[in-house]
This record gives sequence, C-alpha cells and structure tokens, in this order.
Amino acid sequence: MSEQTETGALRLENVTKIFGQGSNQVRAVDDVSLTIQSGEFVTLLGPSGCGKTTTLRLIAGFEFPTSGRLLLDEKDIANVPPNLRPMAMVFQSYALFPHLNVFENVAYGLRLRKMSEAEIKEAVNIVLHMMNLVGLERRNPNQLSGGQQQRVALARAMVMKPKLLLFDEPLSNLDAKLRTQMRIEIRRLQQRMGITSVYVTHDQMEAMSLSDRVVVMNHGKIEQVGTPEEIYQRPATMFVADFIGRANFVETDVLALDGRLAIVDVYGQKVELACSPEIRVGQKAYAMIRPEAINLSSRTSDYMADVKTAVYLGNSVEYEVEIEQNLLKVVDYDPTPGVMFREGSFVSMTFDPERSYLLPK
Repeated sequence: MSEQTETGALRLENVTKIFGQGSNQVRAVDDVSLTIQSGEFVTLLGPSGCGKTTTLRLIAGFEFPTSGRLLLDEKDIANVPPNLRPMAMVFQSYALFPHLNVFENVAYGLRLRKMSEAEIKEAVNIVLHMMNLVGLERRNPNQLSGGQQQRVALARAMVMKPKLLLFDEPLSNLDAKLRTQMRIEIRRLQQRMGITSVYVTHDQMEAMSLSDRVVVMNHGKIEQVGTPEEIYQRPATMFVADFIGRANFVETDVLALDGRLAIVDVYGQKVELACSPEIRVGQKAYAMIRPEAINLSSRTSDYMADVKTAVYLGNSVEYEVEIEQNLLKVVDYDPTPGVMFREGSFVSMTFDPERSYLLPK
C-alpha cells in the first residue's frame, strides 16, 4: 500500500449528456473534452447546475453519455457498468454500512474480491494506519465523529487500489477547521499513493489547495482548464475571473498592443497590462484587478478615492472605495497595527499592474 503501481489515464472525448426529450431537453454536459494524466489530481469546479456532478457520474458509470467517448487507459468504458470499472468513490454522505464496524467497512470490497483473510488483514491494517484510524477498528460508524467517518470512507476507497479515485463533495458535511485538515490529508495521501483522482466541489478553496489542475465548468461546458495559479491570475473568461476569488472589473479602452501586453486607459492614466489573446486595439475591455492588488495610503497619487466601508477582520482589513463613481473592493492582508482608514476618509490608491489582467468585454 505504500506505492500505487497501476494508475489510470482518463480521456473524455466530446462527451454530451442530455436529460429529457423534445422541448424539455437539458444538456447537463455539453461536448466536454478533457485529458487527465496518470497520477494527476483534477478538480471539477463550478456553481450548482454547471455539470460537474453529472460529469463525475458519467466517469463513475452511474450515468451513460448521450454521445462521446470515455477512455480509461485508451479503453472505451462509456457503456461499462460501474461495478466493472476499476474505480472507487468517496461520497458526500460517507455511505458507510451502519451494521459493520470500521475494519469490516474497509474490508468489504476486498471480501467481494475473495481475497484471503491474511491478505485482507494486512491491506486493511496498512490503510487504517495511513488514515490514523488505528484503535478504532471495532467501532461502528455511529460511534465515530464526522471526520473519523470520512477517514473510514477514504480508507475503504484506497484499500481497493483503484486506477481512478472519485470524490463527490466529500468534505461538505464537515466544519471549516476539519475541512482544512482533511484537505491536507487527502492531498498527502493522493500524492503518496499516486492515484489518479477526480474531485467535485463548488468550494474554491478546496479546488485551489488540492489540485494539480482545476476544470472550471459553467452551463455544461468547460470554461477553463489550468493550474490554480493560472485560473486565478490569468482567467480565460469573465465568468472564471468573477467565480474564482473576488475581482474588480474596470471598463477601459485598448489603446495599443505589444504582444501579450496592452496599453489601456484606467481612470485617465495609461497602464500596461497582460491581456487575453482575444484583446484587440480599439475595443472596450475590462481590467480585472484583484482586491489584494490594490494599495491604499495617505500620500497623494494619480488615483484618489473615498473610503465607503472599512471592516477590520484581525489579520486583514477589507475596504470599499469609490473612484469616479465606481466601487472597488480592497483587501489589506498585512495591516499596520493602529493604522486603518476610516469611512469617509480620502485616500491615495495604487494597484499592481503585474497582478491584474485584461479581458474582452
């Protein structure tokens, strides 16, 4: 169990899933193509109804595609039933057997494979040790905390040594502190065992902290596939920019282009910004400025703004400032002790062009 020797490379080719008929048709997944490398951790992220859960169910075999191909290690599994797919899933509800203790819950799949008692005991003990469940073997699920139940569900999936490990919003029932701990554990175990993993969530923090790559979905389609850094700093669309984290959007004119840099007018000042490949000279565009890329000070500068709200949060201060009748969000993650701009004060504003990005309107 210390190493995963056989992992799965997954490829979705033009996968579409339609529910209903005629005028009641709904394209839950719309012509999705995606390649997941062996050993990679990929998260499907998006709002409710974006198609991420249906995509996971198609991969698991709980739904079959209307069209397109699903290839696991280059073998088409689109119409293979779920029990014949070399996969395991960790569910949101844990789905533990209430009448079986921890050991037997974890051993259940191995018993279906008719492994010997000695093999089962060895495999289960190893994974229980990995999941910090030693000493809880004889407890039933109702005697465990939520975090312990989630560890048992994860152990039951990992003991099967699947080619593909699927996660259906597994941490949504846990409190915030426990979710953070479980994210760290899941990532550590996945990297240690090298199991190809597909994770579904609507929680951006989960997606950013767990993933090698994030797939942002909207209305059944893929908006962007990239590393957490790429989708945050260089979003492909306005939807991604707005959905991932928080952002200010300042309407501007594109004055000139120099490769992937654009000269734009931001509140009367010429600024050079990295830009989307779709940007053209003369068009209207939006400068995406993250709240943490804006700095406020008492000095005079080209940009002066009114502080409309100021909220002290201990390790940060969140502001809303108004400039030329536009409200901008500002976050100071390293506030100087005793220095906080009050509501109604007039402040200087600067922003970091290297942490901003230009998107087509």
